[in-house]
Amino acid sequence: MHDHHIHLFATAAALQSAQCGPHEARDTAGLGRALREHAPDAGGWVRGVGYYESVAGEVDRQTLDAMRADVAIRVQHRSGQLWMLNSLAIERLGLDRDPHTPSGVEHDGAGHPTGRLYRCDAWLRERLGAGAPPSLADVSRRLSALGVTAVTDATPTNGPAEVAAFASARARGELSQRVIVMGTLALSDALPPPGIEIGPVKIHLAESALPDLDEVIATIRAAHARGRNAAIHVVTRTELVFALAAYEVADVRPGDRLEHVHIAPPECVESIARMGLAVCVNDALVRSRCEEWRRELDPEDQSVIGRPATFERAGIAVLTGSDAPYGPLCNPAAPAPSAI
Repeated sequence: MHDHHIHLFATAAALQSAQCGPHEARDTAGLGRALREHAPDAGGWVRGVGYYESVAGEVDRQTLDAMRADVAIRVQHRSGQLWMLNSLAIERLGLDRDPHTPSGVEHDGAGHPTGRLYRCDAWLRERLGAGAPPSLADVSRRLSALGVTAVTDATPTNGPAEVAAFASARARGELSQRVIVMGTLALSDALPPPGIEIGPVKIHLAESALPDLDEVIATIRAAHARGRNAAIHVVTRTELVFALAAYEVADVRPGDRLEHVHIAPPECVESIARMGLAVCVNDALVRSRCEEWRRELDPEDQSVIGRPATFERAGIAVLTGSDAPYGPLCNPAAPAPSAI
């Protein structure tokens, strides 16, 4: 079986992190307990993952300082697009004295960093220092236990260095799964070793900061010119409409994909089918969040949550991926329960 959408190194790191999500931490007291009980890593950091606002609201440096101030803490939102830091982490990263911080660093009214960093992963990795990637042995064992023999790593920043890291993990016997690697256009010139294949160019959309439409069209066309497909991340209605507009102009190559498609209005499903796009769904993730979505989504969106049957009925090719660590690791062939 094939997990068509996973983030291997992020999943490996998550397995070694404090679990801060609604199913583990549950509330403010649980979040504090998870951070206090987790041992710091060799660099003196406590790394938390899976946070969502239902646990303790909007977390900032003061919130985390009250829970634990003796070590540097960074907590990742379960969307993967936000990191939250305590004051010691801010100090160690130099955020409070650097006049050239990324635009995603949030500041309060007095100009001080709040500890909330939006889409700053590249900057954060640079400041933390390039260490060795985490071992993939545990992830690989868990995937094997689920019957998964191949994966597609869908991390949009994957480049030649990540291909080399996957190949090294396979050579050491840490990673038994065959790997298709999505990522940047720079991967187009890579010569992957046995067991590694170059996959689509990954385009990540965020409704709060959509790129220029012409740039996305140009990226799709560049991928096609190099013999690669495009795969576009879409989780909201707006992102889906934007992606479909880009594909409409750029044209669709067989194998082009949409990732997630959590919200699937009928008119968009018709467009997906007409253009011949495939979709990669994360049904285990959807099932794990259905109760929250019943409370939080607009009623208009609650009625059009994308499920495998939604697309299969329209004759659309459907792939299944876990989206781990943002969704639970799962057997891709596991039968889905009734729709939301």
